[in-house]
Amino acid sequence: MKKMLLSLAITAALAGCGGGETLEDVKNDTPPVIPSATVKFDPANGVISVPNDLLMSGTKDGTINIPGELSANGVSVPRSAYANPSLALGALDGWSSQVPYKIDLTFPANVSLDESSAGAPGSVRIFEVVMGASLTDADCAAVPAGAGCKLLGELTFGVDFITKASGNAVAIIPLKPFKAGSSYINVLTTELKDSLGRSIEPSSTYGLVSEETPLITESQLALQGVVNSYENVVTSGGTISKDDIIFSGAMTIQSVGPVLGTIKKLLAASLQNPALPTPMVQIPEQPLLTVEQVFASQGVTGLSPAFAGVQYQKGSVTLPMYLSQPEGKEISNLADTYWQGMCSSPVAVLNQQAADQALREAGKEDEIDPTMFDVGPYEPLCQGLSEGRLHDYPKIDITRHLTKYNPIPKVQSQQEVTVQITKPILPVINFIRTQSLGMSALEMPAGGWPVVIMQHGITSKKEDMLALTASLAIQGFATASIDHPVHGERGIDVDDDGNDDFNASTGSVLAYMNLQSLLVARDNLRQSAADLLALRLGLNFTNDTSLNTSDVVFIGHSLGSVVAPAFVTQANTPLDSQVDGLFKVNSVALASGGGGIASFLLESASFGPFVQGSVLLSAGTSESAEFQAYRESSAVSNCGEAVSTSESISCGYGEYYTSLNAAGEMTKLANIQGVMSQFSFAAQTALDSGDPTNYASAIKALGTPVYMNVVVGDGEVNGNKPDQVIPPMTVNNPIAGSLPLANLMGLTTVTQSQAPTDNGMSYLVKFTKGHHSSVLTPAPNAAAGATAEGSAAATSEMQLQIATYLVTRGRALSIQNTEIVTD
Repeated sequence: MKKMLLSLAITAALAGCGGGETLEDVKNDTPPVIPSATVKFDPANGVISVPNDLLMSGTKDGTINIPGELSANGVSVPRSAYANPSLALGALDGWSSQVPYKIDLTFPANVSLDESSAGAPGSVRIFEVVMGASLTDADCAAVPAGAGCKLLGELTFGVDFITKASGNAVAIIPLKPFKAGSSYINVLTTELKDSLGRSIEPSSTYGLVSEETPLITESQLALQGVVNSYENVVTSGGTISKDDIIFSGAMTIQSVGPVLGTIKKLLAASLQNPALPTPMVQIPEQPLLTVEQVFASQGVTGLSPAFAGVQYQKGSVTLPMYLSQPEGKEISNLADTYWQGMCSSPVAVLNQQAADQALREAGKEDEIDPTMFDVGPYEPLCQGLSEGRLHDYPKIDITRHLTKYNPIPKVQSQQEVTVQITKPILPVINFIRTQSLGMSALEMPAGGWPVVIMQHGITSKKEDMLALTASLAIQGFATASIDHPVHGERGIDVDDDGNDDFNASTGSVLAYMNLQSLLVARDNLRQSAADLLALRLGLNFTNDTSLNTSDVVFIGHSLGSVVAPAFVTQANTPLDSQVDGLFKVNSVALASGGGGIASFLLESASFGPFVQGSVLLSAGTSESAEFQAYRESSAVSNCGEAVSTSESISCGYGEYYTSLNAAGEMTKLANIQGVMSQFSFAAQTALDSGDPTNYASAIKALGTPVYMNVVVGDGEVNGNKPDQVIPPMTVNNPIAGSLPLANLMGLTTVTQSQAPTDNGMSYLVKFTKGHHSSVLTPAPNAAAGATAEGSAAATSEMQLQIATYLVTRGRALSIQNTEIVTD
């Protein structure tokens, strides 16, 4: 109000000017007025920077309201429509915890953002708050949803986040993930300046609604109430005044754990509830076969003789599948196979009840559909699994998005999955231990062999993990492995003709990491974690007494490392003392993993060009059409035929981008980067609940011992490069990549052997030699600059470190070849 009165006073003073000056004199003596730079904010006309909780206003089911989610007649769009990257955000109950974001500004001609102010402390401040309609804070439960309620604290610039200029916007870059399920208010202050040294001004809309002035329309009043609640909350701490604020906007971070946590509860409940099948690993009698013989059948020879001391078996386990089956053979047919809720969202139920009540109060009872609250077949389960909170009303909440309000996923099928089992063959293993390694002989423990669950990487298969079994057998471990969904023996054969139509191991990586439907990609990640939970439980009910299924550890490579934090977090989070031991994972080894999936995919030397090329092809911009035409021209003849293979797209994109650089097409390059930034924001937001970054702090808090290795390279020109698949660090996101994930999990970097401790410790080892798959193969890799000698040394050392770490359950670590590790 004071600002408005001030501007009125200036107007009055000018109008009252007298004396000898004429109006023309005033005009001539007055310097030209340059319009102010302002924050872009006009929600009524769709001008709003995201993330912003105003897009949660009026939510039908507790998810973000994205324009286009409802058809012209107000009906929800079909599930397949959420394949659109922007629309996919409408399936989420909040925003990303980790992706950088921008708040847009507008500038008059010849004026720009003062970059030094944009990157200085105080220009942007972020406050953690409790919002109205809180499920966890009784004081805020009755406050209207969407309104700020209570101040919890302020984030620290340079520790929790940084900011910088980004064109006509200020970019906010998290240095730590925001807390899942928590709410924050972003505040821009008068410390943010333009190139003339003037403070950026609020938009006219924000200036209007932030003042305590009478407004007319309901939408104005509602926006005024929300904005005032934001400013009242952040100023309640006394560190900022309303006069300092030029913009405030709330963002609620999406929930991460509730759905996978519910799956663990369902698995535990299956022990008592016959309606919920219990997974059980069954290993039938079979002829003796060694891993050496398996490799020989694949034409692989020249292996360590220890592989002759590893028994190979095949078992099975039946896993609940939450992914539905596609009806066609194109990648686009996977678009609506993502997870859905078993029950109706309670938010949707409340909205329907309110709508019916409004009709009653208006005397329009005849317009109420009496069948809306007819129950469906899942009503007993919804009621029983939610302590009476959830219902199955088939006509309410057709989309059934999974949220913190509605966390019970629907089981689409039960899938019998092959389990690969290996065990030590004592006579051979003991000969190697005593004659070659100078170790004492082994005996099988009274309770059986401890078990290592192993999980392979993307486009790989469980059989590739056999490369680790000799080192593990020497240390007295059995192993158990399954394929990721849509990999190996778990490909999808739509028409049952014996040939997989979708298989990331033998076909396109998009069958799993689906860029055409980000929700499918997210739920493949969640299905991988859910499968590991079910496998871990199922091991307890195996018919093989030679396995000690109460002593289980884990190894993941690449994608196996990416899904591990979600799996281990749920496995080791206490639930019930009677079942906790059935899920327990004692220690973990991760090879070549990383977090911030969207960021590391875009910057991956291996996958990045394919991802960026695929994104550009589907972006619908003029550059998209130009890129397609370029790929079909003779300019990319060295890329092979212009077909939609990953190699063709990758090579073509690299050639096209290089040609634009050479021609100085800066506008086109900027447009392409804009597309990638938009995709990164949408993709990371959609993938967040499956991203390991969001489980890292839980791993640290649980105290689960974790070992991780990362190839960082030797830093020499034309030398051994860093991991070319998952980069150790990314340029555009400081908390994406391998090293940030290790840091967030609390791992200590070591270069020397670590003496035994009473409790497990967590370590990171950085390798200067080797490549992404060195943990499995000593083969050189020209693209990574990894020589035969360096690769072989890395493989030997990595396997030694993993085996010695796991055999001590994380209490010690042996590092022998210190020449290929660095701090």
